[in-house]
Amino acid sequence: MRIRKARYPAVRRPYARPPGLLRPPGALPEEDFLAACIRCYRCQDACEPGAIQFFSERDGLLFHTPYVDPAKKGCTLCNQCGPACPTGALVPFSDRSEVDMGSVALREDLCLSHKAKRIRREQDLLARLGQRPTSSQAVVERRGPCGECYMVCPLRNRAIKLEPGSFLAPIVDPRACVGCGLCEEICRTVVRGEPAIRVVRTRRMAGSEAPA
Repeated sequence: MRIRKARYPAVRRPYARPPGLLRPPGALPEEDFLAACIRCYRCQDACEPGAIQFFSERDGLLFHTPYVDPAKKGCTLCNQCGPACPTGALVPFSDRSEVDMGSVALREDLCLSHKAKRIRREQDLLARLGQRPTSSQAVVERRGPCGECYMVCPLRNRAIKLEPGSFLAPIVDPRACVGCGLCEEICRTVVRGEPAIRVVRTRRMAGSEAPA
């Protein structure tokens, strides 16, 4: 007898989801959020930057619940989705620093500004030795520094600061970062390939993942 697979796998693990996806700002803890969200899509209608997307039926119990994918569009913290939520699954916030979507990490080896800082030091050393910079050094020097993540951060000088005396080299404070993902979005448009800064942890969903 041939067994046909269910079209909508509701029995799939409820918290199995691609890494890096965030709940919108003000989301309740995950289990409470899933119980409160009625899949009305009003948060998406209210989202000014169009960052809110929805899981599909293939995602089991997550289906039709909202998420933000910073790889495509970060959250501007416009605070419109919370007031639009009729059930309190998304709670409005009074201060951006209270938002708790996640946090990001920076890879200095991929960051143009940190590369420019290192290469300038190498160039200064070569100049003192009477040598000319290599062609690869000249290419990076023309491209960097960047500083885009710092400029786009809604908590500038708190979540992302600039290293004193550097070429716009960012320093990330994970304690102040709210995980909006705007820095990852802009970094993907600047850095070729893997972004130097990206969301690595989603606090609201931490601990709610089904065991492997």
